[in-house]
Amino acid sequence: MAMKTWLMLLLLAVGSLVALSLTVLTSATLLDARPGMTVTSQWAACVAGVALLLGAASMDYRRWSRLAWPLLGVTLVLLALVLVFGREINGARRWLWGVQPAEMAKLALIIVLSLHGARNAASMGRVRTFLWGAFVLAGPLVALVLMEPDRGTGALLLALTLMLLLLAGASWWMVAGPAVLGAAALTTMIVVSPMARDRIEAWLHPEANPKAHFQVRRGLLAFGSGGVEGTGLGKGTMKFSVPEVRTDFILPAVGEELGLTFTLAVVTAYLVILWAGTSIALRAPDDFGRLMASGITFLIAMQAVINIGVVTSVFPNKGMPLPFVSRGGSNLIVLLTMVGILAAIARAADEEGEEPRGKADAARPSRVRRRNPFGRDDEWVGAA
Repeated sequence: MAMKTWLMLLLLAVGSLVALSLTVLTSATLLDARPGMTVTSQWAACVAGVALLLGAASMDYRRWSRLAWPLLGVTLVLLALVLVFGREINGARRWLWGVQPAEMAKLALIIVLSLHGARNAASMGRVRTFLWGAFVLAGPLVALVLMEPDRGTGALLLALTLMLLLLAGASWWMVAGPAVLGAAALTTMIVVSPMARDRIEAWLHPEANPKAHFQVRRGLLAFGSGGVEGTGLGKGTMKFSVPEVRTDFILPAVGEELGLTFTLAVVTAYLVILWAGTSIALRAPDDFGRLMASGITFLIAMQAVINIGVVTSVFPNKGMPLPFVSRGGSNLIVLLTMVGILAAIARAADEEGEEPRGKADAARPSRVRRRNPFGRDDEWVGAA
């Protein structure tokens, strides 16, 4: 399939999810008279995000390599400041001046580790190179996010780090150490957190923990009340009894008002994004583009899987926004910027006529030399 087709499918899926978000959020606020329950801020974030998407799509994606270190530095400063001056909600400090620095950390981590992998493509199998990426570059970001505390985003950043380092050429045995340390740290944080323990207990034994299981139960009831066809846009009533229905639990509102059909359409949209993002990564002109496209696709897919798993009680309850759909300006702006980067990589791959890696083609040599744009002028890396 032509790269332009994958790009069109990607933009169509993302655009459909954003349109659905604005529609459902508007519906969810029509009968809610509480102060601040409007979608004005989400519309503003959408406009800003689309502008950044178009800007990122029109520029050469390799220019992000020049922004990697400034972006990392600014993100680390903001993550540190939020621990001191951030607004505390439910025992966590995640907001600073109306934004969530943890969302910026996702983009910064992808760009910095992709640059690290591209520059060190020939030596990523060495322990020193791996440790630099895992502990020096990614470590401070993950640690500061966990300190907020935001265990869900911290775990997501850890998984993203290990995935990118593996794709860059690290060995499985190298990844095992940080994975075990990260799992141990997350387990410790869960054990010492009463809220986290209650959520795990409620997931394992919902009938014995009705208070902790209340949010998930109300979400499932909203799904059930919608049936196959839904109650109709703006006609749902169960959604108003679902805590955080505009953010982490927005999918039950979709299920109630638009039914099972639209709910499955949302899942299909994420599968399209996963398929298109993977195809773009496979056809990226260089390792920097391949790693960035892989990281962005992995991040969107994992957030969707976790959110859908939580609201359907497949996973323990953990706050994680549904990409492009949940209310949240910082998340939407960062995600749309990432889609712009994917579009830029797809455009470059189309212009350079790159074939998928590993695709057999008798008319071409079995190996294609790729110039490493971040190494020496005479250095070539990669294979078809």
